[in-house]
Amino acid sequence: MQKNRNKIAFLAFAMYFLTGAACVVVGSSLPQLIVKYEKPTETVVLLSTAFAIGRLVTVYFLSYLVERFGVLKIYAAGTVMLSAFLFGIPTFENFVIGLACAFLGGIGFAAQDTCCPLLVSIAYPKAYGSGLSAGQAFFGAGTFVTPFLVGILLAVGLPYYMSYYMLLVAPVIMLILVCTTRIEKQSAEEMSEEEKVEPLYTRHLPLAYIAIVIEVIFYSATTNTLLTYTSSFAENLGISDSNAAFMLTVYNLGCIVGSLAFIWILRKVKSQTVLLFNNVAAGVVMVAMLILNQIWAYFAGLFIVGFFLGVLFSVVVSICTRVDHEHISRGASVVAMSGGLSDSINPVITGALVAAVGVGISYTYTVAMIIVSIIAAIILMLVTSDKEFK
Repeated sequence: MQKNRNKIAFLAFAMYFLTGAACVVVGSSLPQLIVKYEKPTETVVLLSTAFAIGRLVTVYFLSYLVERFGVLKIYAAGTVMLSAFLFGIPTFENFVIGLACAFLGGIGFAAQDTCCPLLVSIAYPKAYGSGLSAGQAFFGAGTFVTPFLVGILLAVGLPYYMSYYMLLVAPVIMLILVCTTRIEKQSAEEMSEEEKVEPLYTRHLPLAYIAIVIEVIFYSATTNTLLTYTSSFAENLGISDSNAAFMLTVYNLGCIVGSLAFIWILRKVKSQTVLLFNNVAAGVVMVAMLILNQIWAYFAGLFIVGFFLGVLFSVVVSICTRVDHEHISRGASVVAMSGGLSDSINPVITGALVAAVGVGISYTYTVAMIIVSIIAAIILMLVTSDKEFK
């Protein structure tokens, strides 16, 4: 049984890694994609919108399919979709085909949203929050690897698109392993207490869901903007294109380190407390970076911002799925739909702002998004508890 749980955990973490790598490829190679497609920035970033729309419009349906056909079948299909995205973007010159591939990648991301929390709950039912934090660390590793590869390739004079093809090794391994893994379907009543995720109680369920949706929308707007515009923001500061990619890598490294640290911290501190504190800390550091406006401050600050922000999506997933603990895939889909909605709209807003004002506005915009996230986190602290309300 333990061996099978280890395989299930590996599949979950591998999918987190692959989606992390996939969701940042547009941002990490944005200057090169602009040249490739011969289109302005505000047009090329629509690849991110297509990716987000693919996730948004399919994630709730996939949560139904997970319960209907089993998690492994949907997992395998999602892996194939992500592979199509990573292969299609660098291979085809036509921008419309690129948008179609990005949409398929979004479906793969939706599969991660619905499958991985369930896989983690099976592998680590009594360390669920920490398991999701570990998954976020692997997601962060994916977001770290892509810009790192792009930076290395550009520094040695090789084309950026080789990084896309190198990442295709991961889904091959995942598809081989999923064929040898078995998961028996169980109803909530059939599961033992040791197999169940600990519930999270609310004093006002609709308000809790509203706060969760607001938190995810504005958190996603923050991270989407950072991942999409950091390389271009760095070049605007006069940094070379290869070093600009490394600036995004520093942020992603902070995400990894933070997610690893919070595997332990979340065993000691409530998820709601982590959500509020980390938003506040990241907001303070973002403001400090903008005030100092020095290259060294951006490199150091982005690591710290990544440390606090990187784990928060998994924290919100943990909160929402514990609220709906008998239907984990459905709870995860609520978070994913909110994130997908944000990722669909946000590139249009930021693209227009950047076109009108310049890429420097992107970091000021993230500060405003974090402020709203803080308000939502405060509401969640007030209406949720690990113990039943009397």
